[in-house]
Amino acid sequence: QAYAPSRAIVDGVNLARDLVNEPANVLGPAEFAQRAKALTKAGVKVQVLSEAALKRHGMRSLLAVGQGSERPSHVVVMKWNGAGPKGGAPIAIVGKGVTFDTGGISLKPAGGMEDMKGDMAGAACVVGLMLALAERKAKVYAVGVIGLVENMPSGIATRPGDVVTGMSGTTIEVLNTDAEGRMVLADCLWYAQEKFKPKAVVNLATLTGAVMVALGKEHAGLFSNNDEL
Repeated sequence: QAYAPSRAIVDGVNLARDLVNEPANVLGPAEFAQRAKALTKAGVKVQVLSEAALKRHGMRSLLAVGQGSERPSHVVVMKWNGAGPKGGAPIAIVGKGVTFDTGGISLKPAGGMEDMKGDMAGAACVVGLMLALAERKAKVYAVGVIGLVENMPSGIATRPGDVVTGMSGTTIEVLNTDAEGRMVLADCLWYAQEKFKPKAVVNLATLTGAVMVALGKEHAGLFSNNDEL
């Protein structure tokens, strides 16, 4: 029997696809945050954290990735509580949202760099998922957290060899500025963990091209510390 996805799922998938396909000059971190904020119309509670707020939270790992860009970085927090007051701890979904990834000072090769507008596909999936949950009135408590940055080379960009301190207090030596996704996610994951005490965390990211070398383009890499989940 053929599977017919619900309208809510179709809307969520289409939203994610639209976000991924937008050119980077149209969809920077601030514009992405505004697209996510539109989910309030569906009943999702949305909070946009500015660079000033990120500095107060100590998210200097994420900020280090975006500091070479003229476009400010943002973190967006989306909450859907269809489980009600007795729903317990939420499921957290965290997404990487690098709206364009040049590689920074560790510049990528020019060939194929136009595809790096899609380095925010993890965050796009989180936004699409939150829309789908809201539209189908899913009886679940879910929190989506996305880190939105643009990784650019400039006179103030993070350099290889720099050391930054993440929100967790961990110091990070940057050996390659094109390994930026883990720096964005480190702060977003810690924020989700400390703020919401979730019962499970799902992390969605275009984290490394090496997974395509291993698995090709038809399969995604999945890593978990919980086989049942």
